[in-house]
Amino acid sequence: MKVSYIVTVYNKALYLPLVVQGLATQEGDFEREFIFVDDGSTDDSAKVLRQVKETLPGRVEIIEQLNSGPAVASNKGFEASTGELIKFVDGDDMLLPWATKVLTDTMLAAGHIYAFGINPIPVDYDNTVAQNIGRIITRIRSDIDDLDPLVWDQPLDYVIRRAHNNPTSWIATRDAVIKTGGCANHIFIQDYILELCLAAQGSAGIWPGPIFVYPRTDPNRNTANKAQVLHDLNMALAEFFRRRPDRLREYGLLAAKRATGRAWKFAKRNKVSRDLRFNSFAQYLGVRAGLIRPSIELLESTTRSFRKGFDIR
Repeated sequence: MKVSYIVTVYNKALYLPLVVQGLATQEGDFEREFIFVDDGSTDDSAKVLRQVKETLPGRVEIIEQLNSGPAVASNKGFEASTGELIKFVDGDDMLLPWATKVLTDTMLAAGHIYAFGINPIPVDYDNTVAQNIGRIITRIRSDIDDLDPLVWDQPLDYVIRRAHNNPTSWIATRDAVIKTGGCANHIFIQDYILELCLAAQGSAGIWPGPIFVYPRTDPNRNTANKAQVLHDLNMALAEFFRRRPDRLREYGLLAAKRATGRAWKFAKRNKVSRDLRFNSFAQYLGVRAGLIRPSIELLESTTRSFRKGFDIR
């Protein structure tokens, strides 16, 4: 069995030594390969990768491209991969040593198509983090000895309601990732469309403990732009039903409530035009009153609340 680690990188030179350390110390008896996609970084990310790649126990490929966004970078990394299992990793997340093993065991033991961990640990990336990471790992390991895997038989309902994962959280079979259709290149943040399309395929295994640490603050992290995040969540819902129209009847109303709720709350709290506030409120009420039917067009229209006056890619 081979695991392909796909790491997307944009201006992550500060974090990459620990990211690579996490990859190099993954526990378990399996073949591994490491695909890094540098998405047009303007810092020394590519240089750092070339300096530390020899510490990795497997084939290493570094792909450099013009800045095109994490969705395009993720797709390019997947195209270059050959493993039966796929493990995406964000370029500032450090996998804990047990991450791959517990996720793989959780997934394969019960025949799930994917599995994920919860409760990632934020850390401060200061001058002492490299010295402290060993103590952090030791402390966390002592807390997970008695954890047992959980199961979501029908994860799609929860994923539409919560949208809580990033790719570092999960591992999936290659076939399952292929069936998602990949990241949508027109949606800047790649996370949610993959999560939705995986959840629609079957049951998910849950490892109820942390599998990675991430920087508590990072201006280059995609989640720092709230408007972009919310815009892309709603765009991903529309794209999901475009790919899986068979799920619109069962899950369309739930998705429409979530999308219109996000749009209305954002419009209410931020400086958007009166017309946009009125329109988002009308959609919010109309869906809940049964006056507006869920549709792909409705979901896409909710993204207008996040566009005007905000930096959306």
